[in-house]
Amino acid sequence: MRSFPRSFPLRVPSLFTLLAVLTVAVASTGCDSRFEDVNDNPNEPEEVTPNLLLPNIIRSSVNTSVNTAHTTGNLVLQYTAKVSFATEIDRYNWAGVGYWQPLYDDLRNVEDMIRIAQERDQPQYEGAGLVLKSWIFSMLTNAYGDVPYSESVAVQEGIETPAYDRQEAIYRGMLADLRRANDLLTPGSGAIQGDVLYEGDIAKWKKLANSLRLRLLMRLSEKDITLDLDGSDVSVSEAFQSITSAPDTAPVFTSNDDNAALEYLDSRPNEWPRHTSRIGTFRTFKLSETLTDTLTHFDDPRLSVFGDPTAASVEDGSPEFVGVPNGLTDDASDSFNGGRDFQSGLNFTRYFDEPDAAKGLIMTYAEVLFLKAEAAERGWISADAQTHYRDAVEASFEQYGQSTPSGYFGQPGVSYPTSNQTQALERIGTQKWIALFYTGLEGWFNWRRTGIPDIDPSVDNVNGDQIPVRFRYPESEQSLNADNYEAAVERQGADDINTEMWLLVE
Repeated sequence: MRSFPRSFPLRVPSLFTLLAVLTVAVASTGCDSRFEDVNDNPNEPEEVTPNLLLPNIIRSSVNTSVNTAHTTGNLVLQYTAKVSFATEIDRYNWAGVGYWQPLYDDLRNVEDMIRIAQERDQPQYEGAGLVLKSWIFSMLTNAYGDVPYSESVAVQEGIETPAYDRQEAIYRGMLADLRRANDLLTPGSGAIQGDVLYEGDIAKWKKLANSLRLRLLMRLSEKDITLDLDGSDVSVSEAFQSITSAPDTAPVFTSNDDNAALEYLDSRPNEWPRHTSRIGTFRTFKLSETLTDTLTHFDDPRLSVFGDPTAASVEDGSPEFVGVPNGLTDDASDSFNGGRDFQSGLNFTRYFDEPDAAKGLIMTYAEVLFLKAEAAERGWISADAQTHYRDAVEASFEQYGQSTPSGYFGQPGVSYPTSNQTQALERIGTQKWIALFYTGLEGWFNWRRTGIPDIDPSVDNVNGDQIPVRFRYPESEQSLNADNYEAAVERQGADDINTEMWLLVE
């Protein structure tokens, strides 16, 4: 039996493969020449088309991002803290994280969609597929480092044990695919059906392609490399500037209306994915003391969007927010500040009572503005960094239906220091950390690059007071793709949560 990358240890076939096999089986079993006509169901498709693959790809990949944010990303970046029942993740006792296989499963369907779109001359679906492919691969390589890329999925059917590509090569591939997506996603390329993210709006897909390019380029801010741009070698900063200076040909997000945010509904299969968990389990995730104290210090109204005041304070008629330190043992976390009634949890109404109020965030307008602010502060682009910074913060408030409080930008820790780049980057990074709440693992990915905000390791951690910087490869890789796994480890370093990948090595 062939095996795909260990994202598919059970060889789960893609939707396209299942329907193809079913078609062959039906065609080969009939004795009556009228069998196919009699049994033809006009409501069932005879072949897979991109519009049938697209909605599940979006929903599945976004759900994986949301689930991993909930169970891991929010904890490691101290947006939330875990109390009782298996606090190992919060204490950095990390084994396998369910991230690898579901994303590679989605990539199989992405490759099917791109291939079919090319065969049918449907550039709009090819472009959307390339955007999703790049986003999904960015999640994988940012979490693990070197991963199977060029030999990874359905386009390489004959490869049983895919090689791991170097992270630098993966970044070059993603940036090239996003540039091609920008070229393909034009107003005359045709309608996009089955689009549960943007309702078929090609202009917004085009903006997402270029906004993701800015994110990936900023991730390379500490790398001294050149990139190919129309046959010329350019620096990372020049590649970034080539996008921001060409809004007509390479548009990026210009308002919160462009946010890549999957809106959940109140019924399956479109519910917020954590809504199916037990209420008791949901309530074991509390606001982190780190986030709570920061937002309280700034008198930031987003605190009441992200979390709930303690039950005891609400009952007393004087609501207050109390976050929980990260990494406490079960007993210590359960009893902290007098027990769970005296600890602030996640906004229960927003995330559980009304799952349609939650969104699966891929990227937001606020993040694009923070990227521009940092680029301006670094001298990459000719723009006013302070203006982009203020606009980014205001966009984050608006995203959550809040108004920017009067005097907010005059506070210590928020005011923008125009003559001190180190402090300016600290302000940008801190506010970006807040704005990236529940945006997959992006808060963690960005923190690893900048070290902002200054976060102390969780209290009772079991990782030598080191905050993890990567996921370990799935154990299945060691047994089913051993040679390539070992080659990647030898090149990258020990398969350990503290090993720095290429992006992080200076």
